[in-house]
Amino acid sequence: MNKKFVKIIYRIGQLLLVFLTAVMSYFFMQLAITGHLNRDYAAMYREIVINQPATSINILMLVILVVTIIALMGDYWWGLATAIILLVVALFVDHQKIVSRSEPLLPSDLIMVNQVGGLIKMVHWMSILKLILFIGLMFVGAYFLRKFTKNYWIKNSFTIWGIRAVLVLFGIWAFAFLFQAGNAESAVCKQLNQWGIADDNHNPLNIYRSRGTIIGFAFNVSSNKMAEPHGYSPQAMRKLAQRYRINSEVAPNTDPVNIIYILNESLTSPQTTMDKYPIEEDSPLSYIDNILQDPQTNQASGYMVSPEYGGGTANVEFEANTGFSNYFLRSIPYQDILPKKRSFPSIMRYLKAQGYQCQAYHPYDGAMYQRPEAYRALGISKFSDRSKLHNLHQGKFGEYVSDASTYPNIYRQQKKSRQFSLVVTMQNHMPYLENMGTQSDYHLIDAVNGDATKTQKLQTYFQELHESDQAFKKLVNHFQNSRQKTLIVMYGDHYPGDGLYDNLADETLTVHATPFVMAANFDLPQQNYGYFSPNYMSLWILQQLGYPLTPFYNLLVQLHQEVPVLTQALQMDSNENQYTNLHSKTTAWQKSQVFRDYEMLEYDLTYGKGYAYNYHMFSASNTKQ
Repeated sequence: MNKKFVKIIYRIGQLLLVFLTAVMSYFFMQLAITGHLNRDYAAMYREIVINQPATSINILMLVILVVTIIALMGDYWWGLATAIILLVVALFVDHQKIVSRSEPLLPSDLIMVNQVGGLIKMVHWMSILKLILFIGLMFVGAYFLRKFTKNYWIKNSFTIWGIRAVLVLFGIWAFAFLFQAGNAESAVCKQLNQWGIADDNHNPLNIYRSRGTIIGFAFNVSSNKMAEPHGYSPQAMRKLAQRYRINSEVAPNTDPVNIIYILNESLTSPQTTMDKYPIEEDSPLSYIDNILQDPQTNQASGYMVSPEYGGGTANVEFEANTGFSNYFLRSIPYQDILPKKRSFPSIMRYLKAQGYQCQAYHPYDGAMYQRPEAYRALGISKFSDRSKLHNLHQGKFGEYVSDASTYPNIYRQQKKSRQFSLVVTMQNHMPYLENMGTQSDYHLIDAVNGDATKTQKLQTYFQELHESDQAFKKLVNHFQNSRQKTLIVMYGDHYPGDGLYDNLADETLTVHATPFVMAANFDLPQQNYGYFSPNYMSLWILQQLGYPLTPFYNLLVQLHQEVPVLTQALQMDSNENQYTNLHSKTTAWQKSQVFRDYEMLEYDLTYGKGYAYNYHMFSASNTKQ
C-alpha cells in the first residue's frame, strides 16, 4: 500500500480519535451529572441529541481543549493521553460531588485544590484505586502507540512550532471567551441567549444538565455580581437605616451571658424521615429529639431550613453568623467576599462591641473555605483548628474527630465572663463506612430499595448521630451548674451526602430542614421557632438574651414576619406557602418594603459602597460598632 496514502489515513484517524474523545467525554460527563454512570445509555443519547445547539458547543469546546493540550505538549499520543486523563479526573470529581452533595464541580472548587488530601478522604479508596489504574494504563497505552507509529510522526520544524503556537493561543482565547458567559453584558452571553442557551434559573445542577457540563462550568466562572438594586444611593441607605431605628420603651437586658454556638456537621433528625426510613429502635437523637418535640422552660427548638444539601457548610455558616442570605448571591461568601473585607457585620462583631471575647474552634484543617480570613472579617479574635486543639479522638464509626473530644476544648474559655465560642464539628461528615453498619445499634426495618450498601451506610450514619447526640447532652449537663450564665445553641448545617437520602430529592422541605436547639442554665422567654432559614439565627440569640437590637436586627424581625424561610432552594411565607421558583417576582413578600430594603442592604455591604456603616445600621444604642 502507498506509504503516503497510509499517512493520510493515519492523520484522518488521529482527527477522528480527537473528535471521538470529545464526544465520549461529553456523553459520560452528562451521565455523571445524573449521578448514575450505568444509566440507560440510549436515553442519555436521545437527551444529548435533542439538546441542540448546546451539545454542539460543548463538544466543540472539548475538541478545542484536546487539540490545545496536544499542541502544548508537542506529541499527539502523550497529549491525547493527558487530555483524556484530565477529562476523566474531572468526570470522576463531578460524579463524586453529585453523589455526595448533589452539586457539580464548580470553578470555586479549584480554590480548595490545596486541600485535596482532606477531600480524598471523603472518597472510597476503591474508586481512587480504579482511577489511578486507569491513569497508569493510559500512559502505558500512549507509550506503545508512540512506539508503533513512530514512522508517521510529524517532525518538529519552524512551521510546526508556529502551528502549535497558534493552536495553543487560539485554545486559550476560546476558553477565555467562553468563560465570560456568566457575565450578562458579555458578547458570549448575549450570543448564547440568542441561541436559547441562557442561565435562566441560577441553579448549577440544572444548568449543567440542561446546557451541558462545559457551558454550565463557564456560566459559573465569571458570574454576575449581585445586581445593584433600583434606587441604590447614599440617600436611600440613610432613609433605610432610619426606618429600622426603633426606640424601645422596655430597657434591654445587659446581663452578660456566655454563648456557645455550634454548627453540627450533617445533623438531621431521623424522626422526620421515619415514614420512608423506619428504624427498629428508638430515635438515635434521644436527647435532641426531646428538645425538638417538647422544649422545657430553659430550652428552645425549631427546624432550620438549610440553603444547602449534602455540603456547602461555609454558606450556611455565613448566614448563621451574619444574618445575610445567600438567596441573592452566586458565590461562596467565605471565599469570594469576606477575605476582601477588613470588617463585615456579624453577631461576633455585635458581641465584641458589648465586651465579649469571640473565639472559633474546628477539629479539621482550618484553611478550608478560607476560614482564617473570613473569621478575621467577622470579628473572631482567635481561631483554633485541629492543629491547636487538644485530646482529639476519631469517632468509633467514622473517619473524623468526635464531638465528645471536641467540646472540652472550649471549657477553659467559658470559665470567664462575656465569652462567645463558635464551634464547627466534623463527626457526622461523609463518607459513611459500609462495613460499620452491621455494628450499629440502630437498624432499618427494611433495606432501602433493596440496596444493602445504602442500608449499611445509613445505619453507620445513625450511630454517628447517636454519638453526637450524647456528646451534646454531656456538654449541656456540664454547664447546667456553671457559675456563668450560659446559652448553648446548636443546629445541623445540612442533610448528609453520600447518596443516603437521594430517594427524597423531590421532598424539598424535608431534605433541607435540620434540627435547631437551644439549652441554657436559666429560663428562656421563647421555646418554639417552627421553620426558618439560618439568616435569622443570630437574631434569635439576641432576642433570647434580651440584648438591644440594632436597626439591622429590627429589619430582620420584620423580614421574618414576611418570609421566615429565604433560601435559593426554598422560600416560605408567613402563611407557610412554599416557593421553589427562584427569584420569581410574583409573591407579596418579594414586593414588600422590608424585602427590598434587605436586598439593598446586602448589596451595599457585599458589592456596594458600604453606606450603611455611616448611618449606624449595625449599632445599638449602647454599642459602638
